[in-house]
Amino acid sequence: ARGRPRRPPRRGVFSSAEALAACEEAAAEMYRAIPVASKACAERQRARHDEMHKQRIKHVKAQVDQKEPHVMRMDHLRHNYKREQMQEERYATINRENMLMLTKMSDMLSKPSHPPMPRSASGPPAMMRERKAQLSRISQENKALLERIQQAQPVYNHVLWEESYRKSGNYLENAAEYPLVLRRKARTPVGSAGSLSLMSRTESRASLADGSAQPRSEDRYVFKEGTRIDGTYFLVEMATDGRLLAISAYDGNRQKNVELVVKEAVHRRLIREANGDYTQIANRLHLDGDKLIIDDSGGPLDGTSNGGSRRKEGMGATM
Repeated sequence: ARGRPRRPPRRGVFSSAEALAACEEAAAEMYRAIPVASKACAERQRARHDEMHKQRIKHVKAQVDQKEPHVMRMDHLRHNYKREQMQEERYATINRENMLMLTKMSDMLSKPSHPPMPRSASGPPAMMRERKAQLSRISQENKALLERIQQAQPVYNHVLWEESYRKSGNYLENAAEYPLVLRRKARTPVGSAGSLSLMSRTESRASLADGSAQPRSEDRYVFKEGTRIDGTYFLVEMATDGRLLAISAYDGNRQKNVELVVKEAVHRRLIREANGDYTQIANRLHLDGDKLIIDDSGGPLDGTSNGGSRRKEGMGATM
């Protein structure tokens, strides 16, 4: 392949196979070494040329003068006389001010101090007497102001306000056909049967009169509608604190109120059975004499088996 003569370029139209063969041949010639008679002689000749090139580069002379200009040795460039003059003037000013301050301090130390002012035999100086008189006048004014405030009659009479509030409560209680709110008694330990017991209508009226009892903020009313229980129309209200369920049913015709407290376990089971609908729980309410009960024909309310019979759970009261 080394001694093979190159094929002259062909002119004219080439086929795709010929064009591909020509490209492959050109690529092979691109990376092919230059043909030489002796590789050893060619390597020595290349090394000799490299050494001669390095020597020429080493002894080459610059075409641009890179030496320091001769004007750099002049005094006005080596020393900044203006800056030195300004520094000397500043040092002189500081020295002069220091000398003046030292002279004043020496004069102060050499002269005797001022003697204390003699106290008059008649009493304290006039400035102190004036200050005492001013403090006495301010105290008298504050005392007079306090007396006027204490003797002033109030514009609003809180006794009349309380009396008006009690009267309004009585009017509202007399005008209401149903109980106003579902109130609770005083807090009892958690877990007891009466921890969510309801206030009766008489206690609600008394608490409304004196304004002492207030509904607890954690109570939440979940149901407040009119419902027929055993053929009688009752206003049913249900409130819960998240655990127990308090139920109150008021009969407006007979002015009677019955109440029931459902324990936490029973409350949770009723919620699961009714899918969270308290209307279904209200539809299961019945009266057993003067007590309010919940019809639980599907199973016992307290978790015990009783053959699917009706159970009564809670505590009833008649007012």
